[in-house]
Amino acid sequence: MKMFSRLDQYRGAVPFPHWVSRIAVTTCIDQLRAQRRRPELRHADLSENEAEALDRVTADEGAAPNDAMAARELVERLLGQLKPADRLVIQLLDLDGKSIAEISGLTGWNQTLIKVRAHRARRKLQVLFSKLKQQEGS
Repeated sequence: MKMFSRLDQYRGAVPFPHWVSRIAVTTCIDQLRAQRRRPELRHADLSENEAEALDRVTADEGAAPNDAMAARELVERLLGQLKPADRLVIQLLDLDGKSIAEISGLTGWNQTLIKVRAHRARRKLQVLFSKLKQQEGS
């Protein structure tokens, strides 16, 4: 599509196949850079235990005690998709049970910033989890 949309930019200074290949290479490099900036977790990337934990969570079945480790690994993978600051807020607030005042003292951020960052991080986690569920279903 890029080649057709930029056909008017072709000047004939280089052979046409070279011009097309340059567009293809540039497009691929841009895609790789985008993936590096926003890595995506796919259902195929999960271990068997993590996939089973995801299946149980999405099916609303009760998880057995030995599944706690797989669920923990799944949560860590999802958290790994977040920016470090967002991951820190979720870790301290939701997993470690710290109060907003305690997090403010540890990080130096004001309390409003912590609340907003936690809200946005939770929303990102929800989107990541939904994408993972959709991939599993297909």
